[in-house]
Amino acid sequence: MRSRRGPGRHPWRGASANGPGADERGSVTAEFAVALPAVVVVLAFLLAGAAAGAVQLNLEKAAQAAVRELGRGESEASAAHTVRSIAGEGAVVAADSSGGWVTVRVTASVSGPWPEFGGWTLAAEATGPAELGGGPVVPARAGSGGK
Repeated sequence: MRSRRGPGRHPWRGASANGPGADERGSVTAEFAVALPAVVVVLAFLLAGAAAGAVQLNLEKAAQAAVRELGRGESEASAAHTVRSIAGEGAVVAADSSGGWVTVRVTASVSGPWPEFGGWTLAAEATGPAELGGGPVVPARAGSGGK
């Protein structure tokens, strides 16, 4: 005897006997197409954040190296060259000395995931003692611009 549900119908879901959810064929593709742009945006921001983190570490290293050089009494041009060799040509150096201490601030711009929306300006600062006797060759509020 035949069932009232008709041929090819699932006994309790009402779906086709060809498989569960056969009427929903292609829905996974549509859901994936909707979610894919959000995944791309999140991935782009993660990668841009990782790149900015790497630049920040280089800025920290550059500021530390420059403050050591200036603390030993080397010229600001030498310290600026060291900063640019570590942090890149776009790095901007500002140095100050007062009370036997040398402070160096290094800044650089980092582009975001989409250049149309701008980026971030990162900065690192280091302070160290000036060596006795020689003193740093840094006038108060001296700075060296980037490109």
